Amino acid sequence: MSVLSWQRFNIGLRLILCGGPVLVCMFSIAGFPNASGWWMLGIGAALIVLMLVAPAVAIIATRTTVWLIAVPFWAVRVKKVEIASVTSVDVRPLEDFGGWGIKGGSRRKGLLLAASGQRAVQITRMNGQVFLATSDDAERAVSAMGVAAVTR
Repeated sequence: MSVLSWQRFNIGLRLILCGGPVLVCMFSIAGFPNASGWWMLGIGAALIVLMLVAPAVAIIATRTTVWLIAVPFWAVRVKKVEIASVTSVDVRPLEDFGGWGIKGGSRRKGLLLAASGQRAVQITRMNGQVFLATSDDAERAVSAMGVAAVTR
């Protein structure tokens, strides 16, 4: 298993993701001042730490599979035998897909996993399904997957 790309969400996106856990903490303190509400405060605090530390977009390759992951939310597995092409492309997350994160596009076909930046790895399956994942070094990830595709 090799990590081809690991791109963290920028701090603004991570702070937005903390909105829900902050509300959980606020309601647990305001609505449950007795002992039964403190476990919700603990869960909310743990989620805040998770949202500040973990969120990233990753491309991980194994011998037979490529994983596109939005840590800790979502993952998709693409078998290497199902891959028709792997390319490095420019993507405009806001204009093409309506924002960052896990987005399906109406203007541009495919599913985008975007943390930041405008370079992405585009994986097209044999059935035409397209996945895009932003990467700081998309060209290196594409070349590593190209070598892996040749050796399958």
